[in-house]
Amino acid sequence: MPQETGVKKVYLLDYGVLAGEPGWFIPNPLLYVEMGDIGRIAEKHKWIEIPVTGALIEHKDGYVLFDTGSHPEASKTWTQATWQVFPMVKFTDENRVENQLKLVGLKPEDITFIVLSHMHLDHLGQAYVFKDAKTPLIVHKKEIQNALYFYWLNRIGAYQPVDLEALKGANWYPIDVTYFELLPGVEILWVGAHTPGSVMLRTTTNEGNSYVFTGDFTHLPQELEVENKGWLLADLDEYISGMKLLKLMLRRPKTNVVISHDPDLWSKYPKAPKFLT
Repeated sequence: MPQETGVKKVYLLDYGVLAGEPGWFIPNPLLYVEMGDIGRIAEKHKWIEIPVTGALIEHKDGYVLFDTGSHPEASKTWTQATWQVFPMVKFTDENRVENQLKLVGLKPEDITFIVLSHMHLDHLGQAYVFKDAKTPLIVHKKEIQNALYFYWLNRIGAYQPVDLEALKGANWYPIDVTYFELLPGVEILWVGAHTPGSVMLRTTTNEGNSYVFTGDFTHLPQELEVENKGWLLADLDEYISGMKLLKLMLRRPKTNVVISHDPDLWSKYPKAPKFLT
């Protein structure tokens, strides 16, 4: 029998659908020639739609939320330039974080910790919902520094002013380590690569199953084959090291990868209120 960790259930949350030019997400099309998949090149200029997702971990010692999705009024609150590049093509009341939590009988004030993979618009956008409850917002120190650096220089892109302004005075917990066990069976791993403070989250259930949530370290499953990214790669050295770490973890028995923006995610895993154990 596996040793119990305290992790009872893992829920996947549906925060809507975002679209974009595939060059942001898909590795260099020339790499597909090497793989014999020449057909991918013809798709280069067709926009793709990707899910925006999060995860909720039910632990004996509380509830951990991983990422919060996009702002519900993104079409009005994001800068026009950003909306033209990354429009949310599906977002209804169902995709609000409050209603995703309601599916499993919870309210925002029931959440014990929030872990942010990073602070881009489709991961931080609904964190403001938890501000009044003083829920701890756990993020890597490098990520806060990077987000504010771009904001103060008015280099507005994936870090949106509406998200940052709304979280002044929130209950921030910046961490400055490469590894942190938040609770037994809930681990935060710094990888960088996509942004300086990007992290992955690994959880291991009482049943002995592990799930690695990659955040935006990987956007699409193809990255695991070619070990490369699209235009959203910021640091190649960190990416190579992080990819080797991810692949080592996936060699362990009963370990599964959950890629937040995988277009086929919902055919692989169930949405809340269904759950993983």
